Amino acid sequence: MANINAMIKWMSDRQGKVRYSMAARLGPNSYDCSSAVYNALIAGGFLKAGSTGNTETLFNDLECNGWQQVQSVNGNYPAKKGNIFIWGTRGHTLGAAGHTGIFIDDNDNIIHCNFGFDGISVNDHDYIWGYNGQPAITIYRYTGNTGGNPKPSTPKPIEPTPQDPNKRIDMSGVFYPDRQLAVSVDTNPDDAVSPALDYYNAGMAISYDSYIMTNGFAWISYVASSGNRRYVAVGPDDGRIDTTWGRGFFN
Repeated sequence: MANINAMIKWMSDRQGKVRYSMAARLGPNSYDCSSAVYNALIAGGFLKAGSTGNTETLFNDLECNGWQQVQSVNGNYPAKKGNIFIWGTRGHTLGAAGHTGIFIDDNDNIIHCNFGFDGISVNDHDYIWGYNGQPAITIYRYTGNTGGNPKPSTPKPIEPTPQDPNKRIDMSGVFYPDRQLAVSVDTNPDDAVSPALDYYNAGMAISYDSYIMTNGFAWISYVASSGNRRYVAVGPDDGRIDTTWGRGFFN
């Protein structure tokens, strides 16, 4: 049976005991914001064991399992204990572009796994929200109207697109590589045909506006200061979110 208190208890039991990590997000010693919420939902009986996902998949997974959006009242959201918030515009919340957590009372206090406190902490939502630039917010409340049993939640595989740079998919984000990555004029991985123009080293930020899956790789893309479009391969085209060469793209 679904239990809000059990969901919050999973988070509270790990407060001050785990660290924040987008790279090692599946526990038991570290989580990121969405993996912590997914585990809490499982502990509360809202999702089946083994369910996993990210900030972007959370919208659909909540809606498919008895959660409904809380509507604003005069611009304010009447959040209550057990409500789940997601920051960021739906469709653009992957990586550092989104955040999520759980309200622990009716006074806007939240528990969330976050980078700022390097783990799970309790904070005043509006203070943290304002400090982060007041991003778009969606709040969900459990109603139980599922029309059936909870469904297992798994990240959707990235659908490949035709081998054509004109078929890029719009999605903004910032990627942080864990190794040196080459910058290319196109999506041809053959160095003899398309030699590297430059390189990004590990830890550098790569801001991108779109991506494309082609030639066996996932490529992020952006327009350089010269006005020309550039491409950077950030991992294999295998439909997974745990094999990219860094963080900030579907993980």
